[in-house]
Amino acid sequence: RDLKICDTLMTTDGDAAAATSTTTTTSNDIDGSKDSSKNTTSVRANSCAFSFGIDTSPEGLSNPFCSSSVGYFPPGIKAVETTANIRTQLFSLPYGDQAISIAKSVFDFVGGFPDQCLMEDYELVALLRKRASLLTTTTTTTTTTTSTRREQLKIIPGEPALCSPRRWQKHGVLFVTYTNSTLVNLYAGGMSADDLYRRYYGRAPPNRDSALSPWEIEMEKINLHLKASTSQ
Repeated sequence: RDLKICDTLMTTDGDAAAATSTTTTTSNDIDGSKDSSKNTTSVRANSCAFSFGIDTSPEGLSNPFCSSSVGYFPPGIKAVETTANIRTQLFSLPYGDQAISIAKSVFDFVGGFPDQCLMEDYELVALLRKRASLLTTTTTTTTTTTSTRREQLKIIPGEPALCSPRRWQKHGVLFVTYTNSTLVNLYAGGMSADDLYRRYYGRAPPNRDSALSPWEIEMEKINLHLKASTSQ
């Protein structure tokens, strides 16, 4: 059911995805006649994600990777869910563990998945939000009617996407929350993904075979093909 909702939210023509609200204002002219104006706003999803959840079922808490914490319910773990969903709803800022889904045309527009070793989901959402802010269009069809179209990252109603509780079981809610918040703030403040990787994992980031990302390599191939076709 939720996958069908996600598919509907990202309908390419925008009609099924648009939540339209109409406001009509009426004012008196000098001669006492009525003048009505209509403002219509339609919102189209450029992507969607589930709300955030942590699997605290008996199966989820039975962590095979850390025998000392099997079945352990970390205090404060529900507060993590609540605050994450407040962030998601207020700022349209889901993370990768919320199963972000993107239409191919939008994915191509933002340049594909960010090729970096850390914070790639944060960067992708930032690109989607930037696209939404730049593509707001206002059209005046008549002297009394104004239509505004804009985009938004939609959060799918219903059951959340569940992630494993093992990080919180192993390190505790306070430590994980502090670490995540610190990394986000450092990245937002300008620290590179490579430097964050060194700080988080305590080792150098993985070696790259090329200075170009896989996406850039593919684009170079396309450009070379287009140049060859043009020169013929």
